[in-house]
Amino acid sequence: MSPRREPYRVRRDRREVLVAVGAALAVVLITVLAVWILAPADEATLSPATPAITAPAGTTADTTTPPATEAPATTAPAGG
Repeated sequence: MSPRREPYRVRRDRREVLVAVGAALAVVLITVLAVWILAPADEATLSPATPAITAPAGTTADTTTPPATEAPATTAPAGG
């Protein structure tokens, strides 16, 4: 009987593994930082940038008149 052979395993250099792990961590950290910086702001925590516009006291807007829906009356030209 021939001896049983194990498949050849290439030993990785410890420095190569550390560089790969460091690069993966750098990518993850940069991604998390970019998401945190570029995330939209939470509406509940912001103060309004512009104050609400209010009408001065004593004036009212005329909102009771409906818009005109009929075409203006035209007159026939004189002459003929």
